[in-house]
Amino acid sequence: MFIAIEGVDGSGKSTLCAILAEKLGATPYSTPPKKYLAFREQVDKNAPPEEHYRFYRDGIYDASNEINAILASNGKVVSDRYWLSTYTYHQIMGVQVSIDDFHSIVMPTMTVILSLSNDVQIGRILHRGMTAGDRRVLDKQQEIAMAFYQNVLKNDIPFLMIDTQRFTPEACAEIIIKAISS
Repeated sequence: MFIAIEGVDGSGKSTLCAILAEKLGATPYSTPPKKYLAFREQVDKNAPPEEHYRFYRDGIYDASNEINAILASNGKVVSDRYWLSTYTYHQIMGVQVSIDDFHSIVMPTMTVILSLSNDVQIGRILHRGMTAGDRRVLDKQQEIAMAFYQNVLKNDIPFLMIDTQRFTPEACAEIIIKAISS
């Protein structure tokens, strides 16, 4: 089982990933992979959109290999972001993206998209402190939120959407557990 938690910045992905992984006895995973983190801030600050996309796309390929290895040994992974975030964010940044760019990666069993109002989202981002990545797309967050929804529909991706304003992270985890048990 491989669950990818997707959604806009500040929607609660990291918190939910940790809680859900613990409840499921799964390995929590976060993209980009650890070996990319040393370069991430510099790429977020300075890379042109196409180079930014290549960095994150390549990170997804490495993440896919690592997730595949975890699935082979443990059988369960919950990922904080995965390919759909890379695709969606860069699409809104004006990069020519294609779903075919991700044809050879391991695909999630379930994709969960977290949503919330733009005002609450911006408040959460400001409260936790803005990263270079946040600054890069802060004015595009509503567009990104809509694109997540459009992309799962357009590409026929099975998904569950949860409004994180209405439910606590624990309740969100229970909703997901109930959905995968059905």
